[in-house]
Amino acid sequence: MNSWRGFLFSLLAFTLVGCGGCSPLYVLEGAVVQGRILLSREPVVRVLRDPELPEAERAKLELLLEARAFATKGMGLEVGDAYASYAEVPEGALVWVVSAARQTRLESYTWWFPIVGSVTYKGFFEKPDAESLARQLQQEGWDTYMRPSSAFSTLGWFDDPILSNWLRRDDVALVDLLLHELTHRSFYRSGHTDFNESFATWAGRAGAYAFFRDRDGAEAPNTQLAFKRLQESFKSSARWGAEIEKLEKFYRQAAREKWSRVKILEERREVYRVFGDPDRVNNAVILARFAYQRDLSDFRCAQEATRASLREVLSSTWSKASASADPFAAIGCQDEGGQPDGAPAGRS
Repeated sequence: MNSWRGFLFSLLAFTLVGCGGCSPLYVLEGAVVQGRILLSREPVVRVLRDPELPEAERAKLELLLEARAFATKGMGLEVGDAYASYAEVPEGALVWVVSAARQTRLESYTWWFPIVGSVTYKGFFEKPDAESLARQLQQEGWDTYMRPSSAFSTLGWFDDPILSNWLRRDDVALVDLLLHELTHRSFYRSGHTDFNESFATWAGRAGAYAFFRDRDGAEAPNTQLAFKRLQESFKSSARWGAEIEKLEKFYRQAAREKWSRVKILEERREVYRVFGDPDRVNNAVILARFAYQRDLSDFRCAQEATRASLREVLSSTWSKASASADPFAAIGCQDEGGQPDGAPAGRS
């Protein structure tokens, strides 16, 4: 009992540090749920010794252990004891995430927390709590977006476990997710949500491709799939970037011509069609999705300009980004022989 109290106190302290603007109830609920997950961890090596473990799950856990080793040696990530344990969690969403944005321009609502700085989302373990915040923000005139998530990271403060709901993913997506989360553990820029997520997206996908290429060979199905997804992410990033520029131009015109809010909301529906169903898309949805794929070609360009290893590029790219007020501008390399956004790359 004493160990439980000590652990919960430590976790509560972490949550308080990470959620300085949160209500005591929000903090306590978060600490309790995270505490249950972390206290239910079991070493993966012990799980693998269970003779009743289904072979499909065994194969995925063994794959993740290999990917952890690659994250250290091939990418230089600070793995520690993260994802060396396993925890059973309920099926479905583990966390519900709420984002918001202004309706008349592309500007995210932000929450400020100590250590992590300003972030453009807030997570809840209970769906009704997320729905309540979304309704409140809508009443205040914000666009909102609520979405489920099957993973979260404590950014290195605790040794996060592999979660049972991860194992429903295919092998490439599973390795991508692990490397994405380990990137957050190793590289995190306070107050720069978009850069953190885009950097982790690129690292996860480039890392998954490199892992399967080294493990199975260039022509193996998983290697080819990982390469395809990496290239698709570059193309998607370029398309989204171009369309968001058009949307920003639309809002600038509306501001210049002093359109009413009603007119803006009516006219923007046509602009939204390139992003999906206008009844389901809004500024919060667009900004939240773009955060994970903003300017991905800059990362590819940085790697191709130097022809360095993935490990070296991760380190050098982060060094440039962390020293600049504008991390995306710091790594842009179109003047250094890089390819235009969206152009096919011969290697990654």
